[in-house]
Amino acid sequence: MSEYDNFLPRPTMDGFLRRVDLRALKGLTEDEIKDAISSACDFFGIPFPAFVQDLSNFKFGRTMFVNIDPTSFGDDLLYYNMNELAQLHVGTAEAFSIIMSHEMAHRYLQGVRFEGPYNGSWQNELAADFLMACRAGLFGMSQINNVIEGLEKTQGSKSHPKGYLRANFIRHGLKIAQQIRNESRPVTMNDLLNEYGKHYQEMLSYVKKDEKEIYNLIERMRRYISE
Repeated sequence: MSEYDNFLPRPTMDGFLRRVDLRALKGLTEDEIKDAISSACDFFGIPFPAFVQDLSNFKFGRTMFVNIDPTSFGDDLLYYNMNELAQLHVGTAEAFSIIMSHEMAHRYLQGVRFEGPYNGSWQNELAADFLMACRAGLFGMSQINNVIEGLEKTQGSKSHPKGYLRANFIRHGLKIAQQIRNESRPVTMNDLLNEYGKHYQEMLSYVKKDEKEIYNLIERMRRYISE
């Protein structure tokens, strides 16, 4: 071991891949970005967002969908941050479009009231993950595997489930999509949501257990800070 090993940062393969993904994402053209978003919208049969903004140059910029009126698509705002997406191993136009499927799922479901804390944020996220996977599976978008790899490592928060749960719902969405392709049968969004609902009930005990763990941790941190 060199005397410098304790002082010099040691590069990792994961860090290298993220830098490669980031360079690739920042190399996407405006047309490629627009097409990626548009094709995700088409899957859900919804219009292109009213406003799209790249927040990659903002330190706290997030990839997210925001709106005011849940009964209208007319005020939907879409933001994306290439730096954030590179952390999830999103490095191609296809992978970017898969992530946009997740955000468009939120748009499609914006009028739905989900159960659970914080306006059902966990169930909302899992539904968006499931539908994202259905699109990827139905259209043979192999980059979904990179997305799974990136999401599976996430720790979870009050707004997002733990990574293993998200990966579980994504894999189940891929399974359902493969069944549909094998049977060559037509499918509606209601069919997919029914499949999601059945799987959510199967996984409910895991969801509730993790929700309780996360919220207990948040409460302990809140009490610690207030002391």
